[in-house]
Amino acid sequence: MSAPEDKDSEETQAGRQTLIAGVAAMSLRERLNWKANAPLEAKRQQQRCDHGLFDLNARAQTDLIDALRRLDRQASNPSKGD
Repeated sequence: MSAPEDKDSEETQAGRQTLIAGVAAMSLRERLNWKANAPLEAKRQQQRCDHGLFDLNARAQTDLIDALRRLDRQASNPSKGD
């Protein structure tokens, strides 16, 4: 014996759910329309941008000018040994 179709409830994957007064259940057409208009989702996680301006490892590298200045300081003050 099946229960009569109640207009204030709808069958979902989680079971029968009641609706708020004044709210109609979404039809299949409305659900498909809503899904079709939803923004696209990535199929896999985006890779990090590790080159150019966004390369965090490159920021830790020593600049050639800084290395030459350090060598000049070491040559002029051999006792300090930077």
